[in-house]
Amino acid sequence: MTDHSVSCPAARATKGRRKGLNRVWSTKEHKATVKAFCEGKTCQWCGSRDKLTAHHPYIESYKGCYTDLELSGCFVLCNRCHFSLHKGLILCPVCKKHYHRVGAEMCKECFLKKHPEIVARRIAFYNELAASRKAIKDARNAKNRAAKRKHPCKSRTISGRCQRSAIGSRCTYAPTKAEAGCMDFIRKKGVKA
Repeated sequence: MTDHSVSCPAARATKGRRKGLNRVWSTKEHKATVKAFCEGKTCQWCGSRDKLTAHHPYIESYKGCYTDLELSGCFVLCNRCHFSLHKGLILCPVCKKHYHRVGAEMCKECFLKKHPEIVARRIAFYNELAASRKAIKDARNAKNRAAKRKHPCKSRTISGRCQRSAIGSRCTYAPTKAEAGCMDFIRKKGVKA
């Protein structure tokens, strides 16, 4: 085995089966058979006539009678529906436009049209969430602006540097904590440390 090969036996079997099927799919005879099988028909799901292909509904049809499309129980689908079917999706029976998972009654769009109260609840929830986030953000910004404007230490200038320092260092206390620890502020208020 090479470095790029698959070591799982099931994956190797799948890879070998796909390789064999690709050999069948790429032949001119198979393409002509599919074209003849789809001629004059429409997609069984959406009714489209564009880019039709045959879908094998049973795994057993890969063995033996694969090339005989009538015997293997094939039905006609367009490329879009065929791709969706292989991804586990089926066409919505209500709108015939969107796809949904197997087991669901209809697609998401049709479900939301049928239940507008759910849409209204979602919109109200997201509006309330946005308003609460905005209120929190505004309160935080107001607190920061107030703390920035009203620094209680008189040694602090507009530039944010302490006037008493020869090297121009910043005041060691934040605006919100200067009242508790800044010695200049404590002396100014007459509080003894």
